Amino acid sequence: MTDFLVNKFIKDSTNIESTEVRTRYGMLASVVGIFCNVLLFSVKLTIGLILSSLAVTADAFNNLSDAASSIISFIGLGRFRVDECG
Repeated sequence: MTDFLVNKFIKDSTNIESTEVRTRYGMLASVVGIFCNVLLFSVKLTIGLILSSLAVTADAFNNLSDAASSIISFIGLGRFRVDECG
């Protein structure tokens, strides 16, 4: 699955010396993290509410905070340019 995503969304993925390619790897990882954590949040919240389980519901919100961290990483990668830093 990883190879499929890399080949599909990262042009010239083998050129890891390129700053642009490394940035795209980071952005892809952030997007996958956001998607997976939101999916986990939804499933765990639903199960936690159905079972009235505080532990599962709390774990769902932990996944939501992980998704928020991935969103912050994604925004940071989109705004950060290595060439601007020297």
